[in-house]
Amino acid sequence: MKSIKIFCICLLFPLSIFSQNMDKLNLYLVNSDYKNAAYFGENLIKEFPDNTKILYKTALAYQMLNKNKKAQTVIKNAYSIDTVNTNYINFYANILNINGFQDKAIKFYRKTLYYDSLNFYALNNLSKLYFSQKRFSEALHCYSILSSEDSLNSFYYRKSGLCYMKLKDTKTSLNCYIKAYSIDTISIINIKSLAFVYLKTGTPDSAIKYCDKGIKVDSTYSDFYKIKADAHFVKNHFYRAVPEYKKVLQLGDTSYNVLKRLGMALCEIKKYKEALPYNLAVYKSDTTSYSNTTYLCRNYLGLKNYNKSLEFAEKTLKLIHFAERISYDIYDNMAQAYSGKEQFKKALNMYLKKESVFKSYPHYFNLNNIYQTALIYDKLKDKKNALKYYKKILNYYENKQIKDFDTPIYKYANQRVTKLTEDLFFEGE
Repeated sequence: MKSIKIFCICLLFPLSIFSQNMDKLNLYLVNSDYKNAAYFGENLIKEFPDNTKILYKTALAYQMLNKNKKAQTVIKNAYSIDTVNTNYINFYANILNINGFQDKAIKFYRKTLYYDSLNFYALNNLSKLYFSQKRFSEALHCYSILSSEDSLNSFYYRKSGLCYMKLKDTKTSLNCYIKAYSIDTISIINIKSLAFVYLKTGTPDSAIKYCDKGIKVDSTYSDFYKIKADAHFVKNHFYRAVPEYKKVLQLGDTSYNVLKRLGMALCEIKKYKEALPYNLAVYKSDTTSYSNTTYLCRNYLGLKNYNKSLEFAEKTLKLIHFAERISYDIYDNMAQAYSGKEQFKKALNMYLKKESVFKSYPHYFNLNNIYQTALIYDKLKDKKNALKYYKKILNYYENKQIKDFDTPIYKYANQRVTKLTEDLFFEGE
């Protein structure tokens, strides 16, 4: 009987030592002493090379030390011994992802889900990977499972909404954001996301409505004012956009887009002096943007600084030789600037260039340009060409392209045609 007790004690002694070693390794990890945990774990691996718990905990220590390549080697050994343990498979996938092996990581996350179809960590990380690889339909599948398991978590509906947006399914995307908002109507991120999606899907009034709701929740959150300002901006309600952008600046957001749109909006409502510092600031940040040079051209034109306006017009033309619509506007600005300087021949040249750009476009692009060209020819006392362009204006009306004959342009053109025709007749032309 005594010999049996001694034998049992001998069997339990190594187990007791092993248990103590595991406790020591766990203690290092609990106390965040990862350096000693990794060192101690390596020594234990030498003694117990097939013990997956030691391998797993040692890999964890290496990960916490940001030694991810070493962590990958160690956890791979644990997985090769126990290929069905979802903790090891998932950890291995995480390390593969960190080390840049995304495709392999996806393979092992999916393997985790093969054994545990509702594994949160695998679904969550797999959805992120799919999204980063623009595999939005597959990401949606993960978010669908996650939302069904946690139906009160608005995050999954927002992420689903973003996936649908990327897939160009704006209707379903909007429904997802509405669902997220309905779960938590005072969540700043839910309100902001819904307002932003309304703006992006062409419903600026709804965007403004939800921004106003958001401001009631947190009046210091600048994004509500920014989205609201952008909504007014796309509606061409620049006078309403300006105070919202100013509020964004007041709350500390001096980002490029805020400064840019504020400068543009101020220009649109003809507050040129106030607009100039903002337009100059964004131009200094990006001298290659033709919209920046375009607005500085307009800004200086509004301030009657014609030389500066022409300077930025030239800069714009160098940047946008490929963009017809913008070059059309720039030629118009340059023509006005030259006219302001009473350099009418140069102004005329700009109007003629403008006409050549849009000669194949509908009349509403050309009518004002033709009228301005006629006026310049008049100022230059070139009666033949002035008459030619005034007649072009009358032709627009007489061919019923424009039905309203009671306009200042038509009346003036008609008067000038009559007068110039008489003048040229008596001059023998």
